[in-house]
Amino acid sequence: MLKKETEKSNIKVLIPKYINEILDKDVKHFKIAKYDLCNRILIKFFFRSDTNFIKITPFEKKEHLQFALQKENIPKYIELKKLMKNKNESEMIREIFASYVTLPPFLREINLFEEKIVFLMTAKKEYRKLKLYTDEGQIVEGRIDEFGRNEENDYLELEINSEKYYVSRVTIMNY
Repeated sequence: MLKKETEKSNIKVLIPKYINEILDKDVKHFKIAKYDLCNRILIKFFFRSDTNFIKITPFEKKEHLQFALQKENIPKYIELKKLMKNKNESEMIREIFASYVTLPPFLREINLFEEKIVFLMTAKKEYRKLKLYTDEGQIVEGRIDEFGRNEENDYLELEINSEKYYVSRVTIMNY
């Protein structure tokens, strides 16, 4: 029995190897599952796809990218596909992911974690005391001293109580 289009949840596409390498780097840095990263990219970068970048890298080896769509993203994905009638699904996904990986890490992060970043920037501006949970299991309380790009690896970090934390690796406990 065939699944209805609304039930589709698995995506498999052949992409250039460098895209997979950058995805793996971000998965490791952000400490999130690859399918979660792929879902975020698919939804947040859909309208930013760059159709030319893939065409200028035909020499790159190809690898498969496979991930499951999160249930809440299935209806969004179906609507987005309807908007791209002139492209097949594989082309569309390759272009979305190519537009993601061409950005430097901090811009990728800003797009993926936009809500958290806006909250943290507002908290810094208002000199608000925060309570954060770090990826190392610590609870940190204090005001943001610094917020910006780490010059060594280009990911975003914040400084609280003279300690630095990567933005993608903290969870905000107070809103």
